Amino acid sequence: MAFSLIHDTADRKVQERIMRTSYRYLRLSGAALLGLGLLFVVVGTVSAHVAHAKVLSATPAIGSTIAQAPTKVTVFTAENINPDPKLSNLFVYSPAGDLISQGDAKVSLSDPKQMSISIKPGGNGVYIVRWITVSALDGDPDQGAFVFTVKPAAVATPTASHGSTTTTTSGTSGIPLWVPILVGIVALLIGLGAGLGIGRSTGRPSAVGTMRQRVAAEEQQDTTPTKRS
Repeated sequence: MAFSLIHDTADRKVQERIMRTSYRYLRLSGAALLGLGLLFVVVGTVSAHVAHAKVLSATPAIGSTIAQAPTKVTVFTAENINPDPKLSNLFVYSPAGDLISQGDAKVSLSDPKQMSISIKPGGNGVYIVRWITVSALDGDPDQGAFVFTVKPAAVATPTASHGSTTTTTSGTSGIPLWVPILVGIVALLIGLGAGLGIGRSTGRPSAVGTMRQRVAAEEQQDTTPTKRS
């Protein structure tokens, strides 16, 4: 009987160790999956918001200085533009602050990511272009503004800039892309750290388990037959 109790106690210890190990790896895997899920959600959300029909470049180029005032302003966007002028349009203001855009902007039939408007030149100085767009793909709105400068004595900068933009947009599309990605990475690291902490804490024998082992040992001693003298 004593051998049976010892064998049962050993089996329970092995089973408890296996359960603790399995539970630790399960929690660690869950924490890792949670962190990865947060990262994917954040990056996916940012990708959706960065796209829209956001203005990426323009002619005259965003922030450029040109020698002669243009007669037309053209913008190029990240997505196809809804051609309805009530939804997508351009408004150009002269250095004096007057609205000099003529009529409504037109979306190109051959390139739906291109929108142009004719303007009445307003002399030298800083021109402001305000734009509003609605994506033809998902119906998401966006808006912003940029400037260019007319200065005859200056050397003209390139007329098209496809790599940068100084637009100021509303909503979350104005947030730099690296910010939410960094947040997602931090969330992943926190999840992994929490999983490791939980795994370590669950890997240690609990007070209840220790008490059970002591009780089992005492019962074993009580049931072990003593030798009669």
